[in-house]
Amino acid sequence: MFAERWCAGALVAAALVIATGSSARAQDAGPTSRPTDDAAWKAKMEQRVGDLERENAELKAQKQAGPTTAPAGGKGIFVARPGQVTPADFDTKKYVAEGDFPGSITIPGTNVSLQVGGFAQIDVIADNHNIGSKNSFIVSSIPTGDEGAGQTNFSVKQTRLFIKTETPTSWGPFITYVEGDFFSSDGTNLRLRHAYGQIGDKHQLLAGQTNSTFMDASTYPAIFDYQGPNAMVLVRQPLLRYTEKLCDDLEWRVAIEDPNPDISHAANINGNGTAQWPDFASNVRWSPGWGHLQLAGILRELQFDPSTGHRSTALGWGLNLTGAVNVLKPVAEGKQDNVTFQLAGGEGIANYINDTNGLALDGFVKSNGDIEALGTVGGFVAYQHYWCAKWASTVGYSYLHMYPVAGQSGSAYKGGHYAVANIMFYPTDRIWVGIEALYGVRQNVDGGSGDDGRLSFSVQYRF
Repeated sequence: MFAERWCAGALVAAALVIATGSSARAQDAGPTSRPTDDAAWKAKMEQRVGDLERENAELKAQKQAGPTTAPAGGKGIFVARPGQVTPADFDTKKYVAEGDFPGSITIPGTNVSLQVGGFAQIDVIADNHNIGSKNSFIVSSIPTGDEGAGQTNFSVKQTRLFIKTETPTSWGPFITYVEGDFFSSDGTNLRLRHAYGQIGDKHQLLAGQTNSTFMDASTYPAIFDYQGPNAMVLVRQPLLRYTEKLCDDLEWRVAIEDPNPDISHAANINGNGTAQWPDFASNVRWSPGWGHLQLAGILRELQFDPSTGHRSTALGWGLNLTGAVNVLKPVAEGKQDNVTFQLAGGEGIANYINDTNGLALDGFVKSNGDIEALGTVGGFVAYQHYWCAKWASTVGYSYLHMYPVAGQSGSAYKGGHYAVANIMFYPTDRIWVGIEALYGVRQNVDGGSGDDGRLSFSVQYRF
Protein backbone atom coordinates (compact mmCIF):
# COMPACT_ATOMS: atom_id res chain seq x y z
CA MET A 1 0.00 0.00 0.00
CA PHE A 2 2.94 2.36 0.72
CA ALA A 3 4.34 1.68 -2.76
CA GLU A 4 0.97 2.49 -4.35
CA ARG A 5 0.79 5.81 -2.50
CA TRP A 6 4.42 6.68 -3.48
CA CYS A 7 3.76 5.94 -7.14
CA ALA A 8 0.58 8.04 -7.14
CA GLY A 9 2.47 10.95 -5.59
CA ALA A 10 5.27 10.66 -8.13
CA LEU A 11 2.80 10.73 -11.01
CA VAL A 12 1.18 13.90 -9.62
CA ALA A 13 4.56 15.62 -9.33
CA ALA A 14 5.61 14.56 -12.84
CA ALA A 15 2.38 15.84 -14.33
CA LEU A 16 2.84 19.22 -12.66
CA VAL A 17 6.42 19.53 -13.94
CA ILE A 18 5.36 18.64 -17.47
CA ALA A 19 2.49 21.10 -17.37
CA THR A 20 4.75 23.92 -16.10
CA GLY A 21 7.44 23.18 -18.66
CA SER A 22 4.97 23.11 -21.50
CA SER A 23 3.55 26.48 -20.47
CA ALA A 24 7.05 28.02 -20.41
CA ARG A 25 7.84 26.66 -23.88
CA ALA A 26 4.63 28.17 -25.20
CA GLN A 27 5.58 31.61 -23.87
CA ASP A 28 9.14 31.41 -25.35
CA ALA A 29 7.83 30.39 -28.74
CA GLY A 30 6.51 33.89 -29.43
CA PRO A 31 3.88 34.72 -32.03
CA THR A 32 4.39 31.51 -33.94
CA SER A 33 2.98 29.33 -31.06
CA ARG A 34 -0.60 27.89 -31.02
CA PRO A 35 -2.09 29.10 -27.70
CA THR A 36 -5.40 27.35 -28.27
CA ASP A 37 -3.66 23.92 -28.56
CA ASP A 38 -1.50 24.61 -25.46
CA ALA A 39 -4.54 25.63 -23.45
CA ALA A 40 -6.36 22.41 -24.37
CA TRP A 41 -3.29 20.33 -23.50
CA LYS A 42 -2.93 22.11 -20.16
CA ALA A 43 -6.60 21.54 -19.31
CA LYS A 44 -6.19 17.86 -20.12
CA MET A 45 -3.17 17.57 -17.83
CA GLU A 46 -4.96 19.37 -15.01
CA GLN A 47 -7.83 16.90 -15.33
CA ARG A 48 -5.35 14.02 -15.13
CA VAL A 49 -3.77 15.53 -12.00
CA GLY A 50 -7.23 15.71 -10.44
CA ASP A 51 -7.86 12.05 -11.30
CA LEU A 52 -4.55 11.03 -9.70
CA GLU A 53 -5.34 12.99 -6.56
CA ARG A 54 -8.71 11.24 -6.22
CA GLU A 55 -7.09 7.81 -6.70
CA ASN A 56 -4.52 8.65 -4.03
CA ALA A 57 -7.30 9.65 -1.61
CA GLU A 58 -9.08 6.34 -2.26
CA LEU A 59 -5.87 4.39 -1.56
CA LYS A 60 -5.48 6.25 1.73
CA ALA A 61 -9.07 5.43 2.72
CA GLN A 62 -8.56 1.73 1.94
CA LYS A 63 -5.40 1.66 4.04
CA GLN A 64 -7.21 3.18 7.02
CA ALA A 65 -10.23 0.85 6.72
CA GLY A 66 -8.21 -2.39 6.57
CA PRO A 67 -9.41 -5.64 4.89
CA THR A 68 -13.07 -5.43 5.90
CA THR A 69 -16.38 -5.11 4.21
CA ALA A 70 -18.90 -2.43 5.03
CA PRO A 71 -20.57 -2.72 8.44
CA ALA A 72 -23.73 -4.80 8.40
CA GLY A 73 -26.44 -5.31 10.95
CA GLY A 74 -25.59 -2.19 12.93
CA LYS A 75 -22.95 0.47 13.52
CA GLY A 76 -19.51 -0.76 14.55
CA ILE A 77 -19.99 -4.45 13.71
CA PHE A 78 -17.05 -6.03 11.90
CA VAL A 79 -18.02 -8.37 9.07
CA ALA A 80 -15.19 -10.37 7.53
CA ARG A 81 -15.05 -11.68 4.03
CA PRO A 82 -15.05 -15.50 3.76
CA GLY A 83 -11.77 -16.91 5.04
CA GLN A 84 -10.63 -13.61 6.58
CA VAL A 85 -9.64 -12.89 10.16
CA THR A 86 -9.90 -9.68 12.15
CA PRO A 87 -7.01 -7.35 11.16
CA ALA A 88 -4.31 -6.77 13.75
CA ASP A 89 -5.04 -3.05 14.04
CA PHE A 90 -8.80 -3.53 14.62
CA ASP A 91 -10.03 -2.00 17.90
CA THR A 92 -11.51 -5.08 19.59
CA LYS A 93 -12.10 -3.12 22.79
CA LYS A 94 -14.63 -0.92 21.01
CA TYR A 95 -16.19 -3.12 18.32
CA VAL A 96 -17.34 -6.71 17.89
CA ALA A 97 -14.81 -8.90 16.03
CA GLU A 98 -14.42 -12.51 14.95
CA GLY A 99 -13.96 -15.08 17.70
CA ASP A 100 -11.40 -17.86 18.05
CA PHE A 101 -13.70 -20.67 16.86
CA PRO A 102 -16.08 -20.89 13.89
CA GLY A 103 -19.36 -19.02 14.29
CA SER A 104 -18.21 -16.97 17.28
CA ILE A 105 -17.56 -13.28 17.96
CA THR A 106 -15.29 -11.60 20.49
CA ILE A 107 -16.99 -9.76 23.35
CA PRO A 108 -15.75 -6.12 23.17
CA GLY A 109 -13.03 -5.34 25.70
CA THR A 110 -12.27 -9.01 26.38
CA ASN A 111 -10.54 -12.04 24.86
CA VAL A 112 -13.72 -14.13 25.27
CA SER A 113 -15.23 -15.67 22.13
CA LEU A 114 -19.02 -16.06 22.26
CA GLN A 115 -21.43 -18.13 20.19
CA VAL A 116 -25.23 -18.27 20.44
CA GLY A 117 -27.12 -20.88 18.46
CA GLY A 118 -29.74 -23.58 18.35
CA PHE A 119 -32.78 -24.43 16.28
CA ALA A 120 -36.54 -24.15 16.13
CA GLN A 121 -38.37 -27.39 15.33
CA ILE A 122 -41.93 -28.54 14.97
CA ASP A 123 -43.03 -32.19 15.00
CA VAL A 124 -46.44 -33.28 13.74
CA ILE A 125 -47.01 -36.74 15.26
CA ALA A 126 -49.71 -39.34 14.64
CA ASP A 127 -49.94 -42.63 16.63
CA ASN A 128 -52.24 -45.53 15.87
CA HIS A 129 -52.54 -46.20 19.62
CA ASN A 130 -52.82 -43.86 22.60
CA ILE A 131 -49.35 -44.40 24.13
CA GLY A 132 -48.05 -42.64 27.22
CA SER A 133 -45.50 -40.40 25.47
CA LYS A 134 -47.01 -38.06 22.88
CA ASN A 135 -43.84 -36.08 22.11
CA SER A 136 -41.21 -38.83 21.96
CA PHE A 137 -41.43 -42.51 21.08
CA ILE A 138 -40.81 -44.33 24.39
CA VAL A 139 -41.38 -48.06 23.89
CA SER A 140 -41.81 -48.71 27.61
CA SER A 141 -44.81 -46.31 27.63
CA ILE A 142 -46.76 -48.45 25.14
CA PRO A 143 -49.83 -49.90 26.95
CA THR A 144 -50.27 -53.66 27.04
CA GLY A 145 -53.97 -53.53 27.85
CA ASP A 146 -56.44 -51.14 26.26
CA GLU A 147 -54.29 -49.45 23.62
CA GLY A 148 -56.79 -46.72 22.72
CA ALA A 149 -57.81 -45.37 19.35
CA GLY A 150 -54.73 -43.31 18.56
CA GLN A 151 -53.83 -39.65 18.75
CA THR A 152 -52.37 -36.70 16.83
CA ASN A 153 -50.04 -34.19 18.44
CA PHE A 154 -48.14 -31.03 17.42
CA SER A 155 -44.97 -30.37 19.42
CA VAL A 156 -42.22 -27.73 19.52
CA LYS A 157 -40.51 -29.21 22.58
CA GLN A 158 -37.38 -30.16 20.61
CA THR A 159 -36.60 -26.47 20.00
CA ARG A 160 -33.15 -25.83 21.45
CA LEU A 161 -30.93 -22.92 22.50
CA PHE A 162 -27.25 -22.89 23.49
CA ILE A 163 -24.59 -20.38 24.55
CA LYS A 164 -20.88 -21.24 24.26
CA THR A 165 -17.80 -19.24 25.24
CA GLU A 166 -14.10 -19.91 24.77
CA THR A 167 -11.23 -18.03 26.40
CA PRO A 168 -7.48 -18.64 25.91
CA THR A 169 -5.56 -19.29 29.14
CA SER A 170 -2.11 -20.53 30.12
CA TRP A 171 -3.71 -23.92 30.86
CA GLY A 172 -5.34 -24.13 27.43
CA PRO A 173 -8.79 -23.14 26.14
CA PHE A 174 -11.38 -22.42 28.83
CA ILE A 175 -14.86 -23.35 27.57
CA THR A 176 -18.31 -22.85 29.07
CA TYR A 177 -21.46 -24.32 27.57
CA VAL A 178 -25.13 -23.99 28.52
CA GLU A 179 -27.95 -25.63 26.54
CA GLY A 180 -31.66 -26.07 27.05
CA ASP A 181 -34.74 -27.40 25.32
CA PHE A 182 -38.46 -27.34 26.13
CA PHE A 183 -38.99 -30.94 27.25
CA SER A 184 -39.92 -29.97 30.79
CA SER A 185 -42.48 -32.11 32.56
CA ASP A 186 -44.77 -29.07 33.00
CA GLY A 187 -45.72 -27.91 29.53
CA THR A 188 -43.15 -26.14 27.37
CA ASN A 189 -40.95 -24.45 29.97
CA LEU A 190 -37.21 -24.32 29.34
CA ARG A 191 -35.36 -27.41 30.57
CA LEU A 192 -31.62 -27.58 31.26
CA ARG A 193 -29.69 -30.11 29.17
CA HIS A 194 -26.04 -29.07 29.56
CA ALA A 195 -24.30 -26.64 31.91
CA TYR A 196 -20.54 -27.11 32.32
CA GLY A 197 -17.09 -25.60 32.17
CA GLN A 198 -13.99 -27.22 30.70
CA ILE A 199 -10.34 -26.19 30.68
CA GLY A 200 -7.30 -27.65 28.99
CA ASP A 201 -6.19 -29.05 25.65
CA LYS A 202 -4.20 -32.27 25.89
CA HIS A 203 -5.27 -32.57 29.53
CA GLN A 204 -8.87 -31.49 30.11
CA LEU A 205 -10.93 -31.06 33.25
CA LEU A 206 -14.71 -30.75 32.96
CA ALA A 207 -17.19 -29.93 35.73
CA GLY A 208 -20.95 -29.56 35.44
CA GLN A 209 -23.87 -31.34 33.81
CA THR A 210 -23.44 -33.07 30.45
CA ASN A 211 -23.55 -36.47 28.75
CA SER A 212 -22.45 -39.36 30.94
CA THR A 213 -18.97 -40.77 30.33
CA PHE A 214 -20.65 -44.18 29.98
CA MET A 215 -22.51 -43.06 26.83
CA ASP A 216 -21.47 -42.15 23.28
CA ALA A 217 -23.65 -39.29 22.02
CA SER A 218 -21.95 -39.27 18.61
CA THR A 219 -23.60 -42.59 17.69
CA TYR A 220 -27.11 -41.12 17.96
CA PRO A 221 -28.72 -41.93 14.59
CA ALA A 222 -29.90 -39.25 12.15
CA ILE A 223 -33.56 -39.55 13.17
CA PHE A 224 -36.26 -37.05 14.21
CA ASP A 225 -37.54 -38.92 17.26
CA TYR A 226 -36.34 -37.17 20.40
CA GLN A 227 -36.15 -40.37 22.47
CA GLY A 228 -34.04 -42.41 20.07
CA PRO A 229 -33.29 -46.17 20.18
CA ASN A 230 -34.83 -47.78 23.26
CA ALA A 231 -31.59 -49.62 24.17
CA MET A 232 -29.28 -46.62 23.79
CA VAL A 233 -27.22 -45.61 26.83
CA LEU A 234 -28.28 -41.97 27.18
CA VAL A 235 -28.31 -39.83 30.30
CA ARG A 236 -27.13 -36.30 31.16
CA GLN A 237 -26.18 -35.62 34.78
CA PRO A 238 -23.77 -33.65 37.01
CA LEU A 239 -20.21 -35.02 36.92
CA LEU A 240 -16.49 -34.32 37.23
CA ARG A 241 -14.43 -35.67 34.32
CA TYR A 242 -10.77 -35.78 33.31
CA THR A 243 -9.74 -36.36 29.69
CA GLU A 244 -6.25 -37.31 28.53
CA LYS A 245 -5.36 -37.13 24.83
CA LEU A 246 -2.95 -40.04 24.57
CA CYS A 247 -2.19 -39.31 20.89
CA ASP A 248 -3.86 -37.70 17.88
CA ASP A 249 -6.59 -40.34 17.55
CA LEU A 250 -6.77 -41.86 21.05
CA GLU A 251 -8.43 -40.39 24.17
CA TRP A 252 -9.04 -41.69 27.68
CA ARG A 253 -11.67 -40.30 30.06
CA VAL A 254 -12.41 -41.01 33.70
CA ALA A 255 -15.20 -39.47 35.78
CA ILE A 256 -17.19 -39.51 38.98
CA GLU A 257 -20.90 -38.93 38.36
CA ASP A 258 -24.06 -38.24 40.29
CA PRO A 259 -25.35 -41.52 41.78
CA ASN A 260 -29.07 -41.92 41.42
CA PRO A 261 -30.00 -45.58 41.97
CA ASP A 262 -33.57 -46.28 40.89
CA ILE A 263 -34.83 -49.28 42.87
CA SER A 264 -38.13 -51.16 43.14
CA HIS A 265 -39.13 -53.45 46.00
CA ALA A 266 -41.50 -56.15 47.11
CA ALA A 267 -44.95 -55.18 48.38
CA ASN A 268 -44.04 -55.71 52.05
CA ILE A 269 -40.95 -53.46 51.88
CA ASN A 270 -40.81 -49.67 52.22
CA GLY A 271 -37.76 -47.44 51.90
CA ASN A 272 -35.56 -45.44 49.54
CA GLY A 273 -32.68 -46.08 47.18
CA THR A 274 -29.46 -44.28 48.14
CA ALA A 275 -25.72 -44.37 47.42
CA GLN A 276 -22.74 -43.51 49.61
CA TRP A 277 -20.36 -43.36 46.65
CA PRO A 278 -20.52 -41.65 43.26
CA ASP A 279 -20.75 -43.66 40.07
CA PHE A 280 -17.31 -44.30 38.53
CA ALA A 281 -17.25 -44.24 34.73
CA SER A 282 -14.46 -44.38 32.15
CA ASN A 283 -14.03 -44.80 28.41
CA VAL A 284 -11.34 -45.15 25.76
CA ARG A 285 -12.05 -43.69 22.31
CA TRP A 286 -10.13 -44.45 19.11
CA SER A 287 -10.84 -42.13 16.17
CA PRO A 288 -9.07 -43.18 12.94
CA GLY A 289 -10.00 -41.65 9.59
CA TRP A 290 -12.84 -44.09 8.87
CA GLY A 291 -14.87 -43.35 12.02
CA HIS A 292 -14.43 -44.25 15.67
CA LEU A 293 -14.73 -47.00 18.30
CA GLN A 294 -15.37 -46.45 22.01
CA LEU A 295 -15.39 -48.84 24.95
CA ALA A 296 -16.89 -47.56 28.20
CA GLY A 297 -17.34 -49.07 31.64
CA ILE A 298 -19.13 -48.13 34.85
CA LEU A 299 -19.18 -49.21 38.51
CA ARG A 300 -21.90 -48.06 40.87
CA GLU A 301 -23.30 -48.76 44.31
CA LEU A 302 -26.95 -49.72 44.74
CA GLN A 303 -28.08 -49.16 48.30
CA PHE A 304 -31.51 -49.46 49.88
CA ASP A 305 -32.49 -47.96 53.22
CA PRO A 306 -35.72 -49.60 54.45
CA SER A 307 -38.15 -47.90 56.81
CA THR A 308 -37.52 -50.79 59.21
CA GLY A 309 -34.83 -53.41 59.05
CA HIS A 310 -31.27 -53.50 57.77
CA ARG A 311 -29.61 -51.58 54.94
CA SER A 312 -28.72 -53.68 51.89
CA THR A 313 -26.28 -52.98 49.04
CA ALA A 314 -25.35 -54.45 45.68
CA LEU A 315 -22.72 -53.73 43.04
CA GLY A 316 -23.82 -52.38 39.68
CA TRP A 317 -21.57 -52.61 36.65
CA GLY A 318 -21.77 -52.23 32.88
CA LEU A 319 -19.85 -52.26 29.60
CA ASN A 320 -20.77 -50.29 26.48
CA LEU A 321 -19.14 -50.80 23.06
CA THR A 322 -20.07 -48.16 20.47
CA GLY A 323 -18.84 -46.98 17.11
CA ALA A 324 -19.40 -45.27 13.78
CA VAL A 325 -18.05 -46.42 10.42
CA ASN A 326 -18.03 -44.31 7.27
CA VAL A 327 -18.93 -46.21 4.09
CA LEU A 328 -18.93 -45.31 0.38
CA LYS A 329 -17.61 -41.99 -0.92
CA PRO A 330 -18.89 -38.64 0.38
CA VAL A 331 -21.55 -37.08 -1.85
CA ALA A 332 -20.58 -33.64 -0.52
CA GLU A 333 -18.41 -32.15 2.19
CA GLY A 334 -19.51 -33.57 5.54
CA LYS A 335 -22.13 -35.84 3.94
CA GLN A 336 -21.15 -39.50 3.82
CA ASP A 337 -22.96 -42.80 4.35
CA ASN A 338 -22.31 -44.22 7.81
CA VAL A 339 -23.23 -47.02 10.18
CA THR A 340 -23.58 -46.40 13.93
CA PHE A 341 -24.01 -49.10 16.56
CA GLN A 342 -24.03 -49.93 20.27
CA LEU A 343 -23.84 -53.12 22.33
CA ALA A 344 -24.26 -52.68 26.09
CA GLY A 345 -24.88 -54.93 29.07
CA GLY A 346 -24.47 -55.26 32.80
CA GLU A 347 -26.29 -55.24 36.11
CA GLY A 348 -27.85 -52.27 37.86
CA ILE A 349 -27.52 -49.91 34.87
CA ALA A 350 -31.18 -49.54 33.80
CA ASN A 351 -31.21 -45.88 34.81
CA TYR A 352 -28.56 -45.18 32.14
CA ILE A 353 -30.69 -46.65 29.32
CA ASN A 354 -33.33 -44.81 27.29
CA ASP A 355 -36.27 -47.17 27.70
CA THR A 356 -35.77 -48.02 31.39
CA ASN A 357 -34.67 -44.67 32.84
CA GLY A 358 -37.04 -43.79 35.67
CA LEU A 359 -38.73 -47.22 35.86
CA ALA A 360 -37.00 -48.31 39.11
CA LEU A 361 -35.24 -51.22 37.40
CA ASP A 362 -31.65 -50.77 38.60
CA GLY A 363 -32.32 -53.24 41.39
CA PHE A 364 -35.09 -55.10 43.20
CA VAL A 365 -35.44 -55.51 46.98
CA LYS A 366 -36.85 -58.91 47.82
CA SER A 367 -39.33 -59.62 50.60
CA ASN A 368 -36.44 -60.57 52.91
CA GLY A 369 -34.91 -57.09 52.53
CA ASP A 370 -31.97 -58.07 50.30
CA ILE A 371 -31.34 -56.06 47.12
CA GLU A 372 -30.40 -57.64 43.82
CA ALA A 373 -29.04 -55.75 40.80
CA LEU A 374 -31.14 -56.44 37.69
CA GLY A 375 -29.41 -57.63 34.54
CA THR A 376 -29.76 -55.71 31.28
CA VAL A 377 -28.52 -56.25 27.71
CA GLY A 378 -29.34 -54.34 24.55
CA GLY A 379 -28.09 -52.65 21.46
CA PHE A 380 -28.92 -50.93 18.22
CA VAL A 381 -27.64 -50.44 14.69
CA ALA A 382 -28.52 -47.67 12.21
CA TYR A 383 -27.51 -46.89 8.64
CA GLN A 384 -27.66 -43.41 7.08
CA HIS A 385 -27.60 -43.17 3.28
CA TYR A 386 -27.24 -40.00 1.19
CA TRP A 387 -29.17 -40.30 -2.07
CA CYS A 388 -27.55 -37.02 -3.11
CA ALA A 389 -26.35 -33.86 -1.37
CA LYS A 390 -29.90 -32.75 -0.48
CA TRP A 391 -31.65 -36.08 0.21
CA ALA A 392 -30.84 -38.69 2.87
CA SER A 393 -32.48 -41.61 4.66
CA THR A 394 -31.85 -43.52 7.88
CA VAL A 395 -33.04 -46.96 8.92
CA GLY A 396 -32.41 -48.50 12.34
CA TYR A 397 -33.35 -51.21 14.81
CA SER A 398 -32.91 -51.49 18.58
CA TYR A 399 -33.64 -54.23 21.13
CA LEU A 400 -33.52 -54.21 24.94
CA HIS A 401 -33.94 -57.13 27.33
CA MET A 402 -34.24 -57.12 31.13
CA TYR A 403 -33.62 -60.21 33.29
CA PRO A 404 -36.45 -60.38 35.86
CA VAL A 405 -36.12 -61.87 39.35
CA ALA A 406 -38.62 -63.67 41.56
CA GLY A 407 -41.04 -61.32 43.27
CA GLN A 408 -41.24 -58.65 40.57
CA SER A 409 -44.65 -57.50 39.42
CA GLY A 410 -46.00 -59.24 36.35
CA SER A 411 -46.62 -55.85 34.72
CA ALA A 412 -42.94 -54.85 35.11
CA TYR A 413 -41.10 -54.06 31.87
CA LYS A 414 -39.13 -56.98 30.46
CA GLY A 415 -38.03 -55.79 27.01
CA GLY A 416 -38.86 -54.02 23.80
CA HIS A 417 -38.26 -53.59 20.08
CA TYR A 418 -37.77 -50.27 18.27
CA ALA A 419 -37.62 -49.76 14.47
CA VAL A 420 -37.28 -46.51 12.52
CA ALA A 421 -37.03 -45.32 8.91
CA ASN A 422 -37.09 -41.81 7.46
CA ILE A 423 -36.34 -39.57 4.52
CA MET A 424 -34.91 -36.07 4.91
CA PHE A 425 -34.62 -33.13 2.51
CA TYR A 426 -32.05 -30.35 3.03
CA PRO A 427 -33.14 -27.34 0.91
CA THR A 428 -30.35 -25.19 2.44
CA ASP A 429 -27.57 -25.67 4.96
CA ARG A 430 -29.74 -24.54 7.90
CA ILE A 431 -33.09 -26.17 7.13
CA TRP A 432 -34.29 -29.75 6.84
CA VAL A 433 -37.71 -31.29 6.32
CA GLY A 434 -38.57 -34.95 6.77
CA ILE A 435 -41.04 -37.77 7.28
CA GLU A 436 -40.35 -40.62 9.71
CA ALA A 437 -42.05 -43.92 10.52
CA LEU A 438 -41.55 -45.72 13.87
CA TYR A 439 -42.73 -49.03 15.25
CA GLY A 440 -42.33 -50.38 18.78
CA VAL A 441 -43.28 -53.41 20.85
CA ARG A 442 -43.33 -53.60 24.66
CA GLN A 443 -43.08 -56.88 26.57
CA ASN A 444 -43.92 -57.44 30.26
CA VAL A 445 -42.62 -59.95 32.80
CA ASP A 446 -45.94 -61.82 32.72
CA GLY A 447 -45.86 -62.16 28.93
CA GLY A 448 -48.24 -59.32 28.16
CA SER A 449 -47.31 -57.12 25.21
CA GLY A 450 -48.44 -54.10 23.22
CA ASP A 451 -47.33 -52.29 20.08
CA ASP A 452 -47.61 -48.91 18.40
CA GLY A 453 -46.90 -47.35 15.02
CA ARG A 454 -46.06 -43.68 14.63
CA LEU A 455 -45.75 -41.35 11.64
CA SER A 456 -44.18 -37.93 12.11
CA PHE A 457 -43.47 -34.91 9.94
CA SER A 458 -40.78 -32.51 11.13
CA VAL A 459 -39.22 -29.21 10.09
CA GLN A 460 -36.09 -27.73 11.66
CA TYR A 461 -34.62 -24.24 11.25
CA ARG A 462 -31.07 -23.80 12.61
CA PHE A 463 -29.51 -20.52 13.66
